[in-house]
Amino acid sequence: MKKYLKVNPNGNKITHIKVETAYSLGGMNLFTYRNEPRGYYLHVSPVERRLTDYGVTLESFIAFSGIKKLLKEVSRKSAKAEREAEEIAVHDESELIQYICEKSGVTLSDEPDAVTA
Repeated sequence: MKKYLKVNPNGNKITHIKVETAYSLGGMNLFTYRNEPRGYYLHVSPVERRLTDYGVTLESFIAFSGIKKLLKEVSRKSAKAEREAEEIAVHDESELIQYICEKSGVTLSDEPDAVTA
């Protein structure tokens, strides 16, 4: 699952909050030197999305500006575990979105049209 939530205009060039559920093999994180578990994670990060003259959407982000949370630790990737992780993500995403909005100094737009990719 991946979706983009529109934010109100701001001076940070942030146009959307990207919310994504993804599978990770886990292992050693080379930035933190910690072992991360294998499983499904919820990633939330501020991004800038813009449409070019050629009809291509470009997405920019600032390194280390997002956050992730382990939703479900697994020993292998499966469709069932992915569905369960996405159900968990629905309950946990609002907390992470609020944290990123506060950290980035943005507010979510009142427009109901969230872009889902």
